[in-house]
Amino acid sequence: MKIQKSDSMIRTSLLTVQMIIIAFNLVLIAVVINKRKCKTISMSMWTLMVAMIIGSIILDMEVLLQYFTPTLPLCLLGPWFRELGFVIFYGAIDLKLYRILMQFRTRKAHCWTITDKDLLKYLLFGVVVVIVYLTAWTAVSLNFFNEGWMLVNHVKVEDGFLYTMCKPQWWNHVTEFGELLILTVGLYYGNSARNARVQFEERRFLFYAIIAELTFSTLHNTIRTVYPIPFHQDVTFIAAFTRSLLTNTLALVIIFAPKIWYQKKVNAELKHSAINQELSESLKADMVDKDFREMNISEMTSDEIRNSAVSMYKWEYYEIKL
Repeated sequence: MKIQKSDSMIRTSLLTVQMIIIAFNLVLIAVVINKRKCKTISMSMWTLMVAMIIGSIILDMEVLLQYFTPTLPLCLLGPWFRELGFVIFYGAIDLKLYRILMQFRTRKAHCWTITDKDLLKYLLFGVVVVIVYLTAWTAVSLNFFNEGWMLVNHVKVEDGFLYTMCKPQWWNHVTEFGELLILTVGLYYGNSARNARVQFEERRFLFYAIIAELTFSTLHNTIRTVYPIPFHQDVTFIAAFTRSLLTNTLALVIIFAPKIWYQKKVNAELKHSAINQELSESLKADMVDKDFREMNISEMTSDEIRNSAVSMYKWEYYEIKL
């Protein structure tokens, strides 16, 4: 019996791109921590932003597992990366939207402050719930394996080739429903706070990130459910890579790209304000030195009168502008 061979060039290329994305995310974590006092970062709960990037890295690690030939440990480890990364990434987005919603509502009622520490506690609780669920799933799967139920399928196609895949389980539908529930909560928070005035339009971009995940993951799960036929390992890896690229990676771009643009805009405004302030102080000092109030105009030459008038005009102009 012949074993189906993989296209090493395609797989290696995608693996390289995935590793570059992970490396870029690690650099992004360092940048967020280093620039946490910048206006666009400090006002966006930088701790949750770091948590989001960590969640995205964990999701990318799940894609890396698809590169290797499926084995029992890999089939058990894959859902751990997927669900932990998902709840950290999109759970953090949900919590950011929740805080925006609460701040919007409390403007019309009593003051209720939600700190970053509170949100991190909520996120940690969600992670613990997922760990308990995955522990139960792993224990049940190992029990089935010990009783002779295989978790790895060896599939033979029509041309006689043989390849390996992780056996689908009904638990997959439970986890998909849980992911859908998390995304639905985020959509509810984002839509409820649609009239909130948020600096740098953060609510809108967080909302778009959830829509991207919901759209492409739903499409992926629908195709896998409607066409339950086993696919070649290369196809599975390409599908996992594409899904990751169009969901969590795209979501990071949607969230962080506007922050970079807004921060550049803020820096430009601060620089312009500093230049105007410096020029204003310079003109003020120049006028004080000349002391026009005690100078007799009859003693001034025509050039001195003209220069004095120009200086006074500039001073009044910048006073009005500032």
